[in-house]
Amino acid sequence: MNHLSIIFVNTNTLSLDSLLSSSFLSDDNLFEINRYKVEESKKEKACSFILKNKYVKEYSINEFGKPISDKCFFNVSHSHGVVVFVKSDTPIGIDIEKIRPVKEDLIDYISSKEEKEYIKDDKTFFEVWTNKEALVKSIGTGIKERISEIPSLPINSIRRYNDKTFYNKTIRYLDYVVTVSKEGETPIELEIVEEIL
Repeated sequence: MNHLSIIFVNTNTLSLDSLLSSSFLSDDNLFEINRYKVEESKKEKACSFILKNKYVKEYSINEFGKPISDKCFFNVSHSHGVVVFVKSDTPIGIDIEKIRPVKEDLIDYISSKEEKEYIKDDKTFFEVWTNKEALVKSIGTGIKERISEIPSLPINSIRRYNDKTFYNKTIRYLDYVVTVSKEGETPIELEIVEEIL
């Protein structure tokens, strides 16, 4: 069993000024943050940079927009005022979504027949959605096919994708669904660690 800690930051409890004064932000980071117009987006972007700079330090962005490092594998996600970060020794992806109402046409668009049968409510929709997103993010090449063709079921299991094997683990935390996809067949145990930046 692989034990992974997910760093969880609630940006709603933080002021933008305090985030922008962080010693973990570079001038380039501040320039990127200030390109956003909405304060919530600025806070999420600032937290994302702070977490990457604090826990990884040296990284670059590949041609698909995935942050990469020579020293470790890591990933970041955000949703509605929350930012999560995970680090690993093998390729990894994470996705978080706040549970909220979804429209039937979105369910139809992203889901296979089997997934439509699995989705019973907004929570199970976001289980399917975050499984797809985390899996694609673990590979780091973006979505190359219809999103309905990316496997999400069964939840908390091994899956094959792009000729590789991954273990996906999904948990619910507060009003959010979080999924981590890690390359390999070893089951994952997730622990949420709340951090105040």
